[in-house]
Amino acid sequence: MISSIHPKRFAGGIHPESEGKELSAGQPIRIPPLLEKYTLPVHQNIGAPPKLIVRKGDEVKKGQLIAEADGFISVPLHAPTSGKIGDAVEIPGANGAAVAAIEILSDGRDEWGSDLEPYPDWRNTDREKLKKRIQEAGIVGMGGAAFPTHAKLSPPPEKIIDTLIVNAAECEPYLTADDRLIREHAEKVLGGAAIAAKILKISRIVVGIENNKPEAVEALSALSQKYSAEIVPLPVRYPQGGEKQLIYALTARKVVAGGLPMDVGCVVQNVGTLAAIYEAVTEGHPLIERVVTVTGTPLVNPGNFLLRLGTPVGRALEFAGGIKSPVGKLILGGPMMGFAQSSTDVAVTKNTSGILLLGADEVRQFEAGPCLSCGRCVDACPMRLLVSTLSKVCENERYDLAEENYVMSCLECGICTYVCPAGRPNVQHFRRAKAEINARRRKK
Repeated sequence: MISSIHPKRFAGGIHPESEGKELSAGQPIRIPPLLEKYTLPVHQNIGAPPKLIVRKGDEVKKGQLIAEADGFISVPLHAPTSGKIGDAVEIPGANGAAVAAIEILSDGRDEWGSDLEPYPDWRNTDREKLKKRIQEAGIVGMGGAAFPTHAKLSPPPEKIIDTLIVNAAECEPYLTADDRLIREHAEKVLGGAAIAAKILKISRIVVGIENNKPEAVEALSALSQKYSAEIVPLPVRYPQGGEKQLIYALTARKVVAGGLPMDVGCVVQNVGTLAAIYEAVTEGHPLIERVVTVTGTPLVNPGNFLLRLGTPVGRALEFAGGIKSPVGKLILGGPMMGFAQSSTDVAVTKNTSGILLLGADEVRQFEAGPCLSCGRCVDACPMRLLVSTLSKVCENERYDLAEENYVMSCLECGICTYVCPAGRPNVQHFRRAKAEINARRRKK
């Protein structure tokens, strides 16, 4: 059922010159062979890290709890396969800093050991029981934020929620994991949305999806009546999948600076997150794997893969046939919002959406120059920030002024860097400023 909603156009935004989605969108999701070892980062969520409850040499089963949640804004961690616990190590994280990880040495049997009871009759299951299951399964926002999903489904009593928005936009160039997941498992996506709506005690489900995914739109439409979901095709415009932009496009409601979707009666959930909810509730499966786009022109056979958490990026590249031509850059995520990597030892985590290789001929090499005051960044910014001024303030480490100029509202979407003719690393400046401001806030 295609909705009659006429989507609003959000401020700013661009249409990137090359989407690159054709490299991976046409092939079904592939399941790679079992690895002999997985290196699992312990802290994969916003909030408190889970507490390890295993030691070196312990035997574990696939899906078995290996780290317990430490509080409400925390989620547990589960073994991606059966075998033995190896060493506690440090590996590079997505942002370049070292992170604590635990090795899982596979026994090759891949035997299930999850103790989560399935709730196939979820429509008649208590809401609190469903919400508890989502935390027990270790589910977080899989679109990038990694915020614990059960917490997102627990708005304060004074916040009146009336709409669940399914973020199926997948506006980031090159990434097609959500597209393939919908095409092949639309039932899980909309079923997960219905479970989330039940927890929130609401009936309205609205799916926002860019209109460059006709097969996915068709798959959702075929099940829309079953799950009472409105399917809204959206024009292709980056960053259509930003929470604030998507809410405005679908409801005409504006989330103010510093505000949250719940302030305007909305909760937004990613496609992968909803599929994980469905599997956790109906099958008793914790979050131990996810669909990841492994793509780029230097790869022999790009595609989407169902990767276990803890899979090294280097092995994922092997699953895509290996490298056939010179590489200019390795990125975890997409080209706009992703993080460039210097090592292939970084591991797949719950919020890894893509692994991208750009060819040597696709990466621009230049030195950043002074701001030309051309205004392109200001025109394109979807948050209407005074980017040129903000960039200079952050570059000079005037973080007090940066906060006054709403740097914390920056989406880090990358548009301002993309359109800058002077090659200024605006997003890098903003990320550093936001990290420093957050550090100062924690000290108060």
